[in-house]
Amino acid sequence: MTVYQFRRFAFGIVKWLLLGAVLLWAAFPIVFMVMSSFKPPGEIWAYPPGLWGSALTLSNYEEIGRYSPTYFRDLGNSLQVTLGGVLLTILTATAAAFVFSRIRTGWLKLPGLLIIVIRMFPPIVVIIPLFPLMSAFGLLDTVTPLILAGTAFSVSIATMLLKAFIDDIPVELEQAAMIDGCNQFQAFVRITLPLIAPGIAAVVVFVAVGLWNEYLFALIFTSTEARTAPVTIAIAMSNPDGARWGQLLAMSTIHLVPVVVLVMAVHKQLVQGMTTGAVKG
Repeated sequence: MTVYQFRRFAFGIVKWLLLGAVLLWAAFPIVFMVMSSFKPPGEIWAYPPGLWGSALTLSNYEEIGRYSPTYFRDLGNSLQVTLGGVLLTILTATAAAFVFSRIRTGWLKLPGLLIIVIRMFPPIVVIIPLFPLMSAFGLLDTVTPLILAGTAFSVSIATMLLKAFIDDIPVELEQAAMIDGCNQFQAFVRITLPLIAPGIAAVVVFVAVGLWNEYLFALIFTSTEARTAPVTIAIAMSNPDGARWGQLLAMSTIHLVPVVVLVMAVHKQLVQGMTTGAVKG
């Protein structure tokens, strides 16, 4: 083995070791959470830690209905907020991204700058003026303010991401469709929209994860009926009798499942979205 081959081999070993270390660092909390949710409560923090404990048990999941009876209803509220927010964000951001990408005029620079600047403000700055407004319209403790506020904070980054995908689509494709009889809207729907589907899938995952885990808006705008799962989990952690870690880990595991299902459902589109370059004609 030559010196060059040895260096290349050593570099490959170091690269894979570093990659393994990063994956272990990222995956350990999730693996620990899922495994511990099936352990008897007394063995969760046992040392040395065991893989599954002495026996698998569903007692932690059974405790959810006993100590947090509204959790599954609150999980449904989180689902409503996520679906409503994703739908509203994608519709708004796709239209805005098309305008910013295809219409090259100076006056559009100001709104483009504003949607980025607004995203830089912390959410609490928006909540203060919105709270009395939502109260006046009788929207407190409903999912409506959560959807609207979540969309307002998601649409800016979603617009910029989708604009980058639309920029990669040659405008000549739309012009050819318009020559064939389509108007600009029809050309966008029939030509551009299918081509940016991987980008939309990536944005859907990004927005959905943010809305699914959103805590601050739900804490301020809801109390009981529209409370979401993250707030319920936080309340369970602040139990005056002490945190029931088995129940908390079970609730967190359930909360993780929809995100995993979503990523698996759009995995192919996500990979395409991350590897898509310019369209070559």
